[in-house]
Amino acid sequence: MNILIFSVSIGNGHDQVAHTLRNEIIAANNKARVKIINSLNFISPILDKVILDSYMNILRFYPKAWGVLYEKTNKLDPVIDVNDITNKLMTSKLRKTIVNFNPDAIICTHSFPSSIISSMKQKKLPNYPLITVITDFNIHSSYINEGTNKYVIAHENLAYALESYGVNKDRILPLGIPIKREFSVPLERSEVQKKLQLENKKTILVMGGGLGLGAINNIVKELDSYFNDIQILAIAGRNHRLEQKLKSMSTKNKFIVYGFISNIHELMEASDCIISKPGGVTTAEMLCKQKPLVIFSPLPGQEYENTEYLMNEGVAVSASDIKKIPILINQVLNSDSRLRCMRELIKGLKKPYAATDLVRHIIENYASSIK
Repeated sequence: MNILIFSVSIGNGHDQVAHTLRNEIIAANNKARVKIINSLNFISPILDKVILDSYMNILRFYPKAWGVLYEKTNKLDPVIDVNDITNKLMTSKLRKTIVNFNPDAIICTHSFPSSIISSMKQKKLPNYPLITVITDFNIHSSYINEGTNKYVIAHENLAYALESYGVNKDRILPLGIPIKREFSVPLERSEVQKKLQLENKKTILVMGGGLGLGAINNIVKELDSYFNDIQILAIAGRNHRLEQKLKSMSTKNKFIVYGFISNIHELMEASDCIISKPGGVTTAEMLCKQKPLVIFSPLPGQEYENTEYLMNEGVAVSASDIKKIPILINQVLNSDSRLRCMRELIKGLKKPYAATDLVRHIIENYASSIK
């Protein structure tokens, strides 16, 4: 079985989903050939760096500009034609790579490579099955194209959005956002606390995604000022400056700082509540751990839409003012009925086996398919 996966290095979620699927495919068939291609880097390493740096700077300094760009491109006939731009960038190199690999299926974890492969399929590329994985709790029109055979979405109640773009139901797979299998494995909280050397007390986890965005240091200050005898865990991600800043803080509550780590599932298990930006993959992981989510400072664009979805589903709360976060957490954690209700609603949304289910679908439908 040959599977080709296209991703992008913008953020961490798309790459993470790509590697999660690769691991699941190999676990299901250790003879499978799986190749992950960073689309932007494949086209041009210089272009990849320029786009990534520009993206990060926009998010840090001009987030509203990102929101405007997101909205401008969120229509089937956008002002900026991604297909037209990418087709001009592409050479026979990509087609040759795909044909030589001869995949049973192609998976894209971002709309950018999906639109490229779709356009190529309509021209000279053989009709390889194309599966597009949407890694948010919303549907952006950039994902919609004729060449996609299947769309993997976060939940069946998002199917209406694809259908509104003219996508037939038989092309929709509401399997969930593929996440690492460790998030589906139940853990004993007391054992996790012992392993991580944490105390058995109310614990709040503060996250800012892989980039460490979201005023984490100010949130920690507010939590420490408001609460007594709690435990605060903060993940700075790859933001080394933030990590050092957090580690230099003086707090009256127990406070532990982490950088970019691989055991987030354990920190989530040990926590009573999570404060985070609503990235699609991170949110899917939190849902699997059935933890109350407090959203603060969502970025314009997909994070705004993720926030709206989660709020409407009753599985998250949101604060526009940092000073309101501790009060909101208190209200949630001190209400048994509210917690019980949120956990029940989360059960209806979480998809812990999305990666396994998608791999099973691929094996059953595309393995050794006739080209």
